[in-house]
Amino acid sequence: MVDILFLGTGGGRVNLIRQLRGTGGFVLQGKSLNIHIDPGPGALLRLHSAGFDPLSLDALIVTHMHVDHVSDAGVLIEAMTGFTFKKRGLLLASASVLVGDRHGDKSISTYHQSLPAKTEVFGPQDSKKFEVKEGMDANAHAIGSFSLSGVPVKHDEDSAFGFVMELDGVKIGYTSDTEYIAGVHDSAYSGVDVLIANNLKSAADGIPDHLHSGELIRLLQAAKPKLCILSHMGMGLIQAGPEAEAARIESASGVPTVAGKDGQYYCTDRCGWFRPEKKKGKEEKGQKKLE
Repeated sequence: MVDILFLGTGGGRVNLIRQLRGTGGFVLQGKSLNIHIDPGPGALLRLHSAGFDPLSLDALIVTHMHVDHVSDAGVLIEAMTGFTFKKRGLLLASASVLVGDRHGDKSISTYHQSLPAKTEVFGPQDSKKFEVKEGMDANAHAIGSFSLSGVPVKHDEDSAFGFVMELDGVKIGYTSDTEYIAGVHDSAYSGVDVLIANNLKSAADGIPDHLHSGELIRLLQAAKPKLCILSHMGMGLIQAGPEAEAARIESASGVPTVAGKDGQYYCTDRCGWFRPEKKKGKEEKGQKKLE
């Protein structure tokens, strides 16, 4: 079973500043690993609001250097490494984040890159199984493992990537920020258990670099994931109604689709996907099946 905790389902420049929806990314909670994806502004505070201990993070993945995907990475690295006192965890990020872009700018400091047990550049053509460790060399011991396959994106960041992750028997796709690449995305996300789609807008508006619903419908029709969860939604889509847009996408694509919500958990089980109703002060989550 893998739980997905959304710490931010908003996207776009206006929402980034207004914070109508959060921009903290999301956490994958497996049996042995907690992996934070794209920790943008507010990620740390939203972890606390959700009752999630940031010290329990085991890995961070940053798909590109834009501020809404990386701004809280440094502080979460300090949490993952036990206030910087432990050599533990894994940091994976695009080359621009760790090495620098064409202007020489990088998003995570050399100091913070040195704190985890392992820091590695990852890109759209890479595919690898990662073992997450605590400690170094002979004293290191494994915490858990997962497999990651990079997926190309069309975005204004050269080293950015989407991915497909296999964690605890669950295959999770994440588009990151991208336009639809016909064929490439169809194949990469084919048959995944869940596709988390950064769907910024409901229709094409002439502004490139992000998915809109028309492109997402084409992707879902071809790839046929078991479930699609909308995230990184822009102001127009948010104000128009994410649930209605998810229903429209589901009707047109034939793929069960829901609009993610800030602070909402979604979880998997052998019985299928569920939308839990996480009750304050209780560990167990209700199981309302997504039909």
